[in-house]
Amino acid sequence: MEARYKQIRSLFGGKRGVTFRVPPYQRGYEWDERQWEDLWLDLNRINTHVDQHYLGSIILLERKAGEIYEIVDGQQRMVTLSIIMMAIRDSPNLEDPNDMRIDDIINTYPANESERKLELADKEADDNYELIWEGDSGKAEGQVKKAYDYYVDQIRNYNSEELHILLDNIAKYLRVVETMAKDTSLAYTVFQSQNDRGKEVSPEILAKARVHGAAEDLDDEVDQREVRGRWDHIYNLLRKNLDTPRFQEALRVRRPMTQILINSHVPTPTQIDKGALYREFEKVLDQYDSVTEFVEWFQEQVDIYLEISSNRYDISGRGIPDDAIRHLQYLNSASTHSEVLSLSIYNSVEEDISLRENFRLASVLAMRMEMGGSSSASTRDAIYTTAREVRREEDPTEIRKVIRDAIDSKTPSDAEILEHLKANQMTIRGQWNFRTLLKLVSIEEERRGPLKMELPNLDIEHIAPRNTFGNTKYADWRRMLDEEEFEDRKDKLGNLTLLLPNDHSSLDETSFESKKHTYTNSDVKIAEEVAKYDEWDDDQIEERNERLAKELIERWSI
Repeated sequence: MEARYKQIRSLFGGKRGVTFRVPPYQRGYEWDERQWEDLWLDLNRINTHVDQHYLGSIILLERKAGEIYEIVDGQQRMVTLSIIMMAIRDSPNLEDPNDMRIDDIINTYPANESERKLELADKEADDNYELIWEGDSGKAEGQVKKAYDYYVDQIRNYNSEELHILLDNIAKYLRVVETMAKDTSLAYTVFQSQNDRGKEVSPEILAKARVHGAAEDLDDEVDQREVRGRWDHIYNLLRKNLDTPRFQEALRVRRPMTQILINSHVPTPTQIDKGALYREFEKVLDQYDSVTEFVEWFQEQVDIYLEISSNRYDISGRGIPDDAIRHLQYLNSASTHSEVLSLSIYNSVEEDISLRENFRLASVLAMRMEMGGSSSASTRDAIYTTAREVRREEDPTEIRKVIRDAIDSKTPSDAEILEHLKANQMTIRGQWNFRTLLKLVSIEEERRGPLKMELPNLDIEHIAPRNTFGNTKYADWRRMLDEEEFEDRKDKLGNLTLLLPNDHSSLDETSFESKKHTYTNSDVKIAEEVAKYDEWDDDQIEERNERLAKELIERWSI
């Protein structure tokens, strides 16, 4: 491993027969006008404000000695600098388009004939880059063409002397620290260390780079392609199947990756934060005899992960008992980190009966914390520490006790849960309203026994309409309700029920009496019960609110 302070011309031109290649795991060329302008301003400060400008670190991995260097970090800067040089080369005011300062940066001579010095990973971008390199920029398009046009416009009125100064500013007075590595792992470790010092490097991209790099070291090209293809497939699976609200875009790969690593056979921290992810990833990878075995294991875990995870309550759960799927729906609704615990249970238990019971207990743990108003951080910590204890338990039959102990020690008391449910309105609007739906379903299913409700076929219904005091058609409701008290109670448990969509859409909402007919004939038992009330006022909402809150506590107790 070598790190050297270099001029840009030396970075590119010191390797006359070399091709710089952007590896396929890297993002495409994404710089836009803001970055182009920043670089342009930096160039123009040279000689007027500063003698030289430091452009940061470039990390290169030697793939083929003297022939191919992979750009581990720095592709956006290297591609942009070469585009600027091509814009200068094409200026009608440049005296010598073959100026060696340009040639050193954009051309390579592996066999005494010029070729492009840079190869981009994205084929479309690479094709457009080649058109510009060949002097046929009129046919080019995309982001590289936009960058080229931006710099062509900046130098449009430059005379020969100004172009000469600009070339010197780029070739001689722009400096970088070039870090050259021959070992794949070492290159990515340096990349990660920069991330630890504040450089924004996605750890999942680092992991992808590490796998691709390890694949290059395999002897068989078929095996190389298989490993790279499977790892790319893993990324695509996670990005395609995990969605909001539980998985924000930035977490669709990162969170499953951390939770799978935590559930590996290699000791890891209880939780893995973003900064530590790559180090833990490499630690687990290094324990396998080959990258092929590691990728096979990781693929198996991803397949399981996607069976037990959900975006809302949409769990596929193939091969998992139906009752266990419902427990996972409750568990996932209560915590965005629940898969780390359910994966621990799944990997530790083989019998369906034990799996169902342990998932049930895990759902009790998470639901009690959510109903009791525990902070998201407290719930997360409880989920991760319980998952750790499950992994440490050598006897699968004792896992049930492990989770029960966590429920006893980590969740709020019944009294605390009751006070929270009585005092707070439920989540009705927005993407998280399925949490309220599932609470109501858990009450309904206690009445129905083994018969399970189809969640997508249920609507949350306000008994007294939410807009009671905002619409003249609700005059009958207003005679029974106090406006100030109703604003506090309208979204509480006591004013909510479930209905099938057809019943919900056909409701006559002008009065409680008109709604009762639909409730009476509903297939939803908690709606049928509402029809037994003679009237609907503040006292009725308050009484039902406390009664249903107590039912929830009983339902979510052990």
